Amino acid sequence: MDELQGSGVEKFSLRAVGVAAGVTPMAVYRHYRDREALLAAAGEEAFSVWKARAGAIKAAQPLDWLRRVGRAYAEFALDEPALFDACFVLRTSVERLYPADFVAGKSPVVALAVKRIEDAQARGEMAPGDALEAAMALWGQIHGLVMLHRAGRFAMKRKDYLKLCARSVDHVLAGLGARR
Repeated sequence: MDELQGSGVEKFSLRAVGVAAGVTPMAVYRHYRDREALLAAAGEEAFSVWKARAGAIKAAQPLDWLRRVGRAYAEFALDEPALFDACFVLRTSVERLYPADFVAGKSPVVALAVKRIEDAQARGEMAPGDALEAAMALWGQIHGLVMLHRAGRFAMKRKDYLKLCARSVDHVLAGLGARR
């Protein structure tokens, strides 16, 4: 993962991983048949980092958790762009596909979001509706802002950008019938 984070996806190769690890490229090939297999392993590791970040979020109220996970997503993209890419941009063969993988619970963080949305709905803090679709709407909003930021479309300091992300999450939650 250090090699992916340090060199970026474009320079990520079995040879580069071998050099960084201090072993020959052939030693790396004993563990990974090709770059795609190595990327799949990197994708799995990146997803575990993202899952740990999301899992560390403590919030007693479901809507507070959803707000915090939105911020955590934006911070993950800012702080660890190569890992973010391995999770949410690259085709690594481990990415989750909508709807089947999400319905099957193969995305632990989306499953956590769905649970929080269902809890908010049950408590009357959010309008009833399809919790998975609501989670996808939240994710789509924050992911779009992340991708626009990465494309250089925001001339903002980090703190101002994160505040924009937070307001956007609030807009989506309001559109989903969330009550403050």
